[in-house]
Amino acid sequence: MTELRRELGLSEAVVYGVGLILGAGIYAIIGEATGLTGGSIVFSFVLAAVIAALTGLSYAELSSLFPQAEGDYIYVREAFDRELLSDVTAAGRLLMGVISSAAVALAFAGYLSSFVDVPVVPVALLLVVATAAVNYWGIELSTKINVVFTAIEVLGLLIVIWIARGSWGSAQVFQTPNGLFGVVHASFLIFFAYIGFGSIVNVAEETENATVTIPRAIVLAIGITTVLYVLVGLSAVSLVDWQVLGQSPSPLAEVARIGWGPTGSTVLAVIALFATTNTVLVLQISTSRLLYGVSKSEYQVFPEIFSRVHPSRQSPHYAVALVGLGTLPFVFLGDVGLVAGLANVMLLVVFVIVNGALLKLRFSRPDADRGFRTPLNVGRVSLTAVGGLLSSVALVGFYVTTW
Repeated sequence: MTELRRELGLSEAVVYGVGLILGAGIYAIIGEATGLTGGSIVFSFVLAAVIAALTGLSYAELSSLFPQAEGDYIYVREAFDRELLSDVTAAGRLLMGVISSAAVALAFAGYLSSFVDVPVVPVALLLVVATAAVNYWGIELSTKINVVFTAIEVLGLLIVIWIARGSWGSAQVFQTPNGLFGVVHASFLIFFAYIGFGSIVNVAEETENATVTIPRAIVLAIGITTVLYVLVGLSAVSLVDWQVLGQSPSPLAEVARIGWGPTGSTVLAVIALFATTNTVLVLQISTSRLLYGVSKSEYQVFPEIFSRVHPSRQSPHYAVALVGLGTLPFVFLGDVGLVAGLANVMLLVVFVIVNGALLKLRFSRPDADRGFRTPLNVGRVSLTAVGGLLSSVALVGFYVTTW
């Protein structure tokens, strides 16, 4: 079989997208980001959201043109007709997927070790194997788990917002200890708590009416997470001194401890376990679907066997297995911070190319049927795509100069 099972409606696609974006990043990155910019972290979240939305809108329009699992690859291939460029795009996304899965699996093991004395690397390996098994079982089971775990992740953020709601007036949101540079630097870090939106397109072939559903899911997922992120940032600096947050390895647990006591800290730490598990699962799903897509007979970027679908499970089982196995070596590194940073730069380069693909297709295929069109256009030129391209280039430059 070569056809995936279409199980996802709009609500499931939105939850999947929220799960991809929320992930585990917000539970850790907010501390370091706040340490750079103080109370103005609220503006850093808004700036990061705008940058993410610019490229997210490009993905929304492109997914309505090509509602296929290969995502970025087909966009670049159709726009530029350069096999090398599209192959590099696919390889970059696949590498990003497996490295990110390994990094988050290690984070899960680190959280767990704070409760139970367990070895980090073996636990991370077991998590990768377990999520690969769920992925193999099929999109229906994966979606059910994703819905439950995403709800738990959101609950954790809502707890932070709830316990701090009476203190918002004390937040010094105009505080900028490092000036504009600190606000921008914090936005750079926070941006990586948004980047999951680019992987929503990889479940297009398992989504009903994908040309309309996937674009809506991208826009709604970015919007929902932005509201949550901004309120969480406001809540964090309302309750805890920004310098304390900057030094905390578990900043949201620290916020819960101040606002709720030891129980709150424990609850948030447990929720972080669900967040990291869910992140590994959705990364395994999106990366295996990308591998499935680019291995189809008309592309054969990878051997065609990886485009085969299990006859009863209707999941791309060979692709699932390869992605799971490909993740394991990076787990053995133990610390993939530098590698993950470089992978993030690769993803930003992909964002540059994807925005360029949309701009090119506006001229080469102006009359193609689109289920979604980006707002703010001058003639055939998408201003949001131009903004997404330039902001992605700027973030790459910022990373290189501050690394």
